[in-house]
Amino acid sequence: MIRKRIASLSLVLVAALALSACSTGNTKPAPTPQPADQTQAQTQPAAKKGPYRIGVSNVSVGNPWRVQLMEEFREAARNHPDKIKEVIITDAGGDANKQINDIEDLIAQKVDALVVTPASPTALVPVLEEAAKTMPVILFSTDANTDKAAVRVMPSYAQWAKLTADWLAKATGGKGNIIALRGISGLSAEADEWKAFDDMLKANKDMKLICTEFADWDYAKAKTAILNCLANNPKIDGIASLGDGMTWAAAEVLKSKGYDVAKIPMVGIGGSNGFMKLWQAEKLNAMVVADPTSISYSAIMAAVDVLDGKSPAKAQAPETTVITSDVLSKFVKPGLPDNYFAGTKLSDTSLQKIHGSK
Repeated sequence: MIRKRIASLSLVLVAALALSACSTGNTKPAPTPQPADQTQAQTQPAAKKGPYRIGVSNVSVGNPWRVQLMEEFREAARNHPDKIKEVIITDAGGDANKQINDIEDLIAQKVDALVVTPASPTALVPVLEEAAKTMPVILFSTDANTDKAAVRVMPSYAQWAKLTADWLAKATGGKGNIIALRGISGLSAEADEWKAFDDMLKANKDMKLICTEFADWDYAKAKTAILNCLANNPKIDGIASLGDGMTWAAAEVLKSKGYDVAKIPMVGIGGSNGFMKLWQAEKLNAMVVADPTSISYSAIMAAVDVLDGKSPAKAQAPETTVITSDVLSKFVKPGLPDNYFAGTKLSDTSLQKIHGSK
């Protein structure tokens, strides 16, 4: 889940994000085409000689999904020592101004390439374009308003959210009281996801959005958010969550309050093991699009390709992986920690190390 979706924020993985079936879980929808633009770079860059020093500017590690996301970079370096000499990872803590400073520091360190998940689609544009003058810039996970990126590796957040929104509309019969749990305010990925839910709600006039809260794709924050919503809106017919770490929190709170959680349709984007365990145990009526943390692995390897003088696709997207009740057993991992996310290149040993014991 910043999910896929800083899912304690996912996104399986994951993507997937990530991030199909009808509301009863008995019918699988047709495969979804991938929207990745396969346009090739028009000018072949001059190859450099590796191994390379690659700078990573991360917006935040505020949830387990993003912790796993960052570890994928280190895994790529471990797996490709002939190509990657060093990965320098900075963390902006969700602050665009700090991220600008982080990127300036990475430029000053003369890294060979810059991989960025931007905190803002606009505020970082000048520093990204300054970096692009001397090194390839790869944007991943969330976008920025610049045409200077060498490669974009972006989950199909809008598409994934539409899949989950449409499923929720069908599962509720297009009516009832809905609580929405949103991600990090201001991020382009969050805005893309929310638009799909907003469009769905506008198209289903009998579905009433009774409460919406930003919970940063975070399990703990979502628990507080759902409690706040329930305090004034106790009748619930569906949970619209943009990250299944938040869906997990909502299901646990509802269960603790005596709700029959198996009768409340809920969706998410992510693929967190904890939610999938609860889903299986409580026989929830749920649907999740996996948000693979391996997207960062793809982003750093795209940087390597550019540095090697290759011309990778300028726009890339992970596959769409839809988890429903009828395929849940293929994704849930009882022997792994709750904070593991489907869609990863990390070994079980690495996952145990970064997430702790189950």
